Parts: sequence; C-alpha cells; structure tokens
Amino acid sequence: MVMRKSPISSAVVFLAIIGSLRNLAFSPAVLALAASSSSSPPPPLFLSVVSPLSPSSASSIADDAVIKSNRVSFQQQQQIRASNYGIANNSTVLSPIEAAASVGVRPTLENATKGTWQRAWKLHRFMMKVVLHRFDRCRPGDSKLALACLWWKALSGNDITSPVYDRELSYDLLPPVTRWIVSPRLCRLYPRLHHANVEIRTAYLDKSVTGIIDSTIHNNETQLKEKSRRKLFRLIIMGGGYDTRGVKLLERSLLHSRMAEDDDADKRDSRHPLHRLLLLNERRHRLQSKEQDQQQQQQRGWNPLCWWRNISMRRRRGNGVQLEGASMFSSNDIELPSMEAERKMMAGVNYDLQCYELDLPEVVEAKNRLLNKRLFRRRPWLKNVEEGVCNNYPRLVPANFNNIEETRKALEGILLSPASLTNDTKEYDTITNVIVFEGVMIYLDEGIPHSLLQLCSDVLESANLASLTPSEGYLCFADRLENIPGGDSEAALDEMESTGWDLIDWLPKPGLARHMGIARLRQRETTLEKKV
Repeated sequence: MVMRKSPISSAVVFLAIIGSLRNLAFSPAVLALAASSSSSPPPPLFLSVVSPLSPSSASSIADDAVIKSNRVSFQQQQQIRASNYGIANNSTVLSPIEAAASVGVRPTLENATKGTWQRAWKLHRFMMKVVLHRFDRCRPGDSKLALACLWWKALSGNDITSPVYDRELSYDLLPPVTRWIVSPRLCRLYPRLHHANVEIRTAYLDKSVTGIIDSTIHNNETQLKEKSRRKLFRLIIMGGGYDTRGVKLLERSLLHSRMAEDDDADKRDSRHPLHRLLLLNERRHRLQSKEQDQQQQQQRGWNPLCWWRNISMRRRRGNGVQLEGASMFSSNDIELPSMEAERKMMAGVNYDLQCYELDLPEVVEAKNRLLNKRLFRRRPWLKNVEEGVCNNYPRLVPANFNNIEETRKALEGILLSPASLTNDTKEYDTITNVIVFEGVMIYLDEGIPHSLLQLCSDVLESANLASLTPSEGYLCFADRLENIPGGDSEAALDEMESTGWDLIDWLPKPGLARHMGIARLRQRETTLEKKV
C-alpha cells in the first residue's frame, strides 16, 4: 500500500505544472500526459511558417503523427482504413476550428507542429505503460486505444466549462493516485491537443443522443397521454470501450427522478440513503459551477482582457448544435437550470432506460472490472438500481464486428429475444432504439462498416415487425463510414439510403473518424402496412 504513494506521481504533477507555466518545449510534451492521441487519431489545425497548410492537409499530418509515433508497420497501417487520405478528398471537411465551434467546444491548439503531436503521443503512451497504471490492480488493456481514450475523456469531463463536463464520471474509472494528473484543478493547464479532438465527437454524440430522448419525452402527443404512459429508451453502443455515456444517462435519470420525488412526502421519507448522496453530489458540482461564474464576473470587472476572454468563451459555449427543447440530460448548459426547474421538467414523465455495450471480449472483461471494483464503489448510487432500468446496467456483450454473423446474433439477442419482445409488448407503449458508433469503424476490415449499417437496420426492422409496440430506430455516429471519401453530404445520403437509413444531420470534421451524423431508420413497405 505504501508503494501507491510513491513520489513518482507527485513528480509527474510537479512537471506538469512547471511545463504549463513555462509554455515552452515542456508544454506540449509534459502537459500532454493525458491530452494525447485520440482513438480516431485527431485532426489539429497546423500552421507552418514555411508553407501554410490547409485544414485538410493539416489533419492528414496529425494522423501520420499518431500512427508513425505508435510504431505501426506498413501492413498494420493498411488495416486502419484510410490511415492516409489525400487533400483532394477533403474539400468538404470542416476545419478543426469550424468543427469545434459547431459543437460549442474550444478548438485544438493552432500553432502545434507535427513534432509536438508526436512527442505528446509518445509521452502519453509511455506514461500509461510505466507510471499511470503501475500499481493498478484492474490493469485494463489499451485495445484500439480504448484506455488512452478514457484518459482523454476524463480530462475533458473534468473541465467545468466544457459541454462534455461529466461530474468526474470518467475520472472515477481511473487509478486512485495517478488520476490526480487529470484532476479538475489541473485539467485546464493542458494544451488542447488530442483530447480536444475527442471532445468534439463526444459533445456531438452527447447532444445527439440526449436530443433524441428529449424529443420523445417532451413530445406534445406524449404529454397529452395519461400519466401512466410508459416509454422505453434502449441505447446500443457499438464498440463502446471504456466510455461512460450509458452510465451518464443513468445517473442523470436517477437524479431527476429523485428530485421529482421531493414533491411526494411519502416517497421523500422512504428515499434510499445512497440517493441522498447522489443529490449531495449534484449540489456540490452546482456550487462549484456557481463559484466559477462568480470568479469570472469579478475578473470581468477588473481586467479588460479577462472580460473579453470570458465573453468569447460564453460565445463558444453557445455556438453548439441547437436541439429543440432544454435537455434534461444536459451535463453543462451555459447556465445550469435550477433544481426546481428540472423538477418541473420531469413532472409526469414515465420512462425506462436500457443500455447494451458491444465490444471485444477482452474489453468487456476489463470494463466489468472497472465498473464493479472502481466506479460502483466511488458512486454507490449506480449499483443495483432496481427502478427504471434493466438488470446489470449497462449490459456488456462480447462481439467481434469483423464477424458479421456473430454480430447479428448479438443484436438479435438484444432486440429479438422472446423475453425482450414479451416485456416490450406488456410494459411499454413506445420504444426508442438508439445505436451509437464512435471511433470503431476505422479498425474494421474493408466492407465491414457498410455491412454493419445494413445489419443494424435489418435487425431493427425485424424487431419492429415482431413487436406490437410502436417503435423508432436511430443511428448516431462519429466514425469513418465507407464510400464517403471526404465530407460530401450527397455521398453520405447515398450511403445511408443504401443501408436502410434516412440521414437527418451531417457534420464532417478532420481526422480518421471524420463523419459525424444522425440517421433515422427508414420506414419500409412492410412496416407501413403494419401501421395501417
């Protein structure tokens, strides 16, 4: 136990602080411990003094920096689809600044060179192997950069000014001592390198998923129904790695349901003690947000530079994708709604959550250890939730996406099992299935991504026909689709239509996982005949 408090971690923190103050060679190298590479190698905006680069060529250099610094052989690079793509195919891809502004996050570091990105990635990889998980009993593997991505999301999730602020949820999956290097007090000292690119796609997917849920909950037709009307939201994450999106939805759902219980004296008196901890945790983070706003107001009154910086930050935070209605799951609005406002928002809402995560067997095993030995101990209110969710939330399902038949069986086991169809018919009046892809298709074999999209639409269609309950299917993705060389929306429409989807939103960004969008399951003739 004593070895856990080795001075190594303290030295790392000290070097990080010194590097941020000097802002010289140490800044991109040392401070990028956790802000290093992304699972879809990130696309910064590179500015060269000798020969300025376009945003498309800049993102290509960023991809090369991560792949080469990772010592990937030529044959292995060929397994990563489109690891190098030319400038000609990227005329329709947004620049890093434009992509970041579209989702309301700050852009990547503008003046970072290719060497800076390489040093950042090498140092982060070294720190993960030698220091950060040195005494970690869970020892999760870094399959397809899943572990590195967890550190980047923890870095962004601890930034209270970011739209992906998660109240230290990802942070609670990290080792007990070395995780302090990305603590809330230090996260803002890091230069915006690889973790900033992951933040872009995380913000987009969070807003997409919560937007779909909100549009169903606050639908006028739904609100006019009886109060006992029950809805089911089923989130299916394809290649989730160590992502906490499903758990975040559960925690926000629990919070709002417990706040709604405050109006009922009987329920308030019988509330579980762990749920009181959840409310206390929420109030603590709201207090931190309020204190930070007060500090910004004080700075705005005394320093003109701070005043302009805060105004610019609020503008950036307000330039995200605007979804209809206020999001009940929103982690970080420009101004957090009051507890009373959120309680009124939840009045009469009756819904359940299910979450399934499909990934490689070794990732599923490692995530089970992280959830049971780490997350549920640090956030006990998430364990053994009985009301409003399925058992063993989230359910982790092993699957190899390169094996289409194996993946089909896994999806059919979720959507077409007798128990699932029986429960859906008896308990729920509406079902919303949301399938999420994030940074997984770039590691799949040629032809598999197209087949996966077709497979998902086919299984959802079969589930709609087999169930008597009205249902909808959605696809949210931040990944590398096939048959779309750049960011052409026409090519994206054709690809979606050919696989059984209707594209309803499209936002390309630089990098390997450069396709972000939302699609709705296409209504086929058999489904229309069933409705009639």
